[in-house]
Amino acid sequence: MVRNRLQSKPEKGLAMTIIHMNEFGRTRRGLSQQECTALLRECRELSLSRLGEALTRMMDGVDDALFELAEKAESNAQQTQYFDAMREVRLKRAAMEAAFRSRLLEGFNAEIRREDGVQSDADSLSLDGDSLDLVDDERLEEDLAVKNMITKIEVNCRQELGALNQRIGFLLGDRELARGDNPIGPRVICTAFLDACADIESGLKVKLIILKLFDRFVVGNDVLPLYQALNRLLTEHGVLRDLRPMVKRQPGSGPTVPGTGGVPAVEGEEQDFLATLQGLVPQGGGLPGLPGVGGAAEPGRGVPATPAFLQDLTLLQQGDAELAGGLAAIEAGAVAAGTVNVIRDIRQTAAAQGVSGTDAMIIDVVAMLFDYILDDDNIPDPMKAQIGRLQIPVLKVAMLDHAFFNRKSHPARRLLNALADAAATWDGEDDDSLRRRIEAVVQRVLVEFEDDIALFDELAEEFEDFLERERRRAAEAEARSARLLDNKERLRLAKQAVKAEVEARCNRHELPRFVRGFLVSYWQNLLLITRVKEGEDSLEWKRALATMDNLIWSVQPKQVQERERLVRMLPGLLGALREGMTLISMREDDFQDFLARLADHHAEVVNQAAVGTVEAEPPALDEDPLADLPPLGGEEADEDGAPVEENPEVTTATLHRLIREENLGDIEVEEITLGEDDPQTVEAEDEYLEMARRLEQGTWIEFRDDEGQSHRAKLTWISPISGNYLFTNRQGHKSADMTLQGLAAEFRRGSARIIEDVPLIDRAVSSLLDGLRGTG
Repeated sequence: MVRNRLQSKPEKGLAMTIIHMNEFGRTRRGLSQQECTALLRECRELSLSRLGEALTRMMDGVDDALFELAEKAESNAQQTQYFDAMREVRLKRAAMEAAFRSRLLEGFNAEIRREDGVQSDADSLSLDGDSLDLVDDERLEEDLAVKNMITKIEVNCRQELGALNQRIGFLLGDRELARGDNPIGPRVICTAFLDACADIESGLKVKLIILKLFDRFVVGNDVLPLYQALNRLLTEHGVLRDLRPMVKRQPGSGPTVPGTGGVPAVEGEEQDFLATLQGLVPQGGGLPGLPGVGGAAEPGRGVPATPAFLQDLTLLQQGDAELAGGLAAIEAGAVAAGTVNVIRDIRQTAAAQGVSGTDAMIIDVVAMLFDYILDDDNIPDPMKAQIGRLQIPVLKVAMLDHAFFNRKSHPARRLLNALADAAATWDGEDDDSLRRRIEAVVQRVLVEFEDDIALFDELAEEFEDFLERERRRAAEAEARSARLLDNKERLRLAKQAVKAEVEARCNRHELPRFVRGFLVSYWQNLLLITRVKEGEDSLEWKRALATMDNLIWSVQPKQVQERERLVRMLPGLLGALREGMTLISMREDDFQDFLARLADHHAEVVNQAAVGTVEAEPPALDEDPLADLPPLGGEEADEDGAPVEENPEVTTATLHRLIREENLGDIEVEEITLGEDDPQTVEAEDEYLEMARRLEQGTWIEFRDDEGQSHRAKLTWISPISGNYLFTNRQGHKSADMTLQGLAAEFRRGSARIIEDVPLIDRAVSSLLDGLRGTG
């Protein structure tokens, strides 16, 4: 099976391949367009050389691996297959190595030329759930093997690949690589080798063995050194020399559920964070990603921050940058905006360069913590900016009291976590009370905090009291929202139940069209009122069903001996019908018309019985009306095929009356009458359905619509009737309600995500430690 995923013309030789790199990008800071182009060419040639050599070394081992498998083969046929594969690989080795280099080159060129929103053929691995049935099993096995290799590179090379992505993006004028992949990224590399194996004809098993050897020797041994070499090359040429490490928590390979994982908090309330951190930093070295900063000395040594430095920080915090001495160069606008990490700028000043020892490390740590905070997706950007305005106060707190890192209950840490937790529930500009309260807290810190950490304790208590009052009000609104949804579902369930009662009888008996119309449009609504008001076990409910059964029996063909019974029944039946229609306010003209037609039909039934034309046994009125029924098939049709449908005006009036008289709340009648018979979509069991099923009440979700607008809501209530989920906003008002399958679909397409409930600072500290340990 021959494939050419990249769909570019084959190159006769590397020297003949020319990329017109002057087509992209504008002049970068410190580098001309020509220099960027030259660096991309150099990266390309280095990658081709390194990976080509790695493949040659790997191919040296393929022969030995296949020979070893042949010796261990359990059958002659299997042994023959391995020997045939050895011969084939020997014959095709040169072509495979050449094809690998060619495909690497094509992949590089394709990503360079790629336009916004245009899918490259290198992206064509058929691993999406919706397309699995469109590919054959062999292609699927190959693509899964390649996907595993790509994932292995992304995990094992995370730091180097992240830095390389940013540097390559810088050269391309696309820092986030929004329009495509890194041209030297794992997808290009692994897809190139899969294409190079396209001509292997010894079978899928042999091809997968070769892919596994590539995974073991090239992916496992040579890709990380290549990325390190590329980063060194670009750094030496001035490309993002000051690039900071990524301390943002990396998402897992699949969805998570609250309470089952997430970022662990720092272990132990009194853990010595700074000592732990110092143990992770190489002797005499510093924290990574802070260029120009001297190594962090051992705790207790070096020159601590001076009162003058702390005073300059206070002046800068309060907006008096011009008076801040050695920190006067820091832009006051950046401090006030809270959207950029000003601690890094402070660390580069001469005043901060004079600080060493533990305080020097603290500056570095606070800078990295705010890297995480300003990247945190849990917090909406406007709220993130407010917390970002607290960078300098947090730095001062950490210098004044090292327990900030060790104690989760530290006042400043407690306030930051409370602000972040509340901010994660903020649902846009409509939530003005929370926005104003957070702004007020931040402003008080900026204006009042100098060196008295007790201010944070006072503010934390006041803010937590505010949140508690808000929670109590929200709880009342949530209870009303839940009652409203519960009432709506019970009303809808009652309507479905009475409809089933009527449909069962209409499906079982041959009824005149006017009788069926009366039952579905009028008596069905009387049943609904009775069931809701009196309950399904009440005498009134049973009497209403009996009246319906008597009406149906009365219009059925009769034997002679049944005439007397019909005559005796009619006064009571007609009285019950009038009583019921009075209750639902049926128009008198409509009711009289019905009675006239009913009288005519009764006369016809009696006359037929008189001439003895009917011999059928009458139905027993006390038998189970739902027993031995055929499946319901929608509305019954009469001889001309026209269905009998309920009168929507009567149904709407009945529902409005019930909602008003039973005080069911602000229920939209359309929510009861529309879509009640829609078939339930049954989704296949997958991790997203399980994710939705295991959600706990109180979990916050961010939903994003097709226009990219997002809102945040809490899972407040799960219906015991339908299992539907009710989501409310921070004020407790209904935001959405959806089925289990509907929520799973939102997770599946990425338009909903769970907001983590681990406190912000705990997550940031854990992420920093994990990054330094290499486990993040």
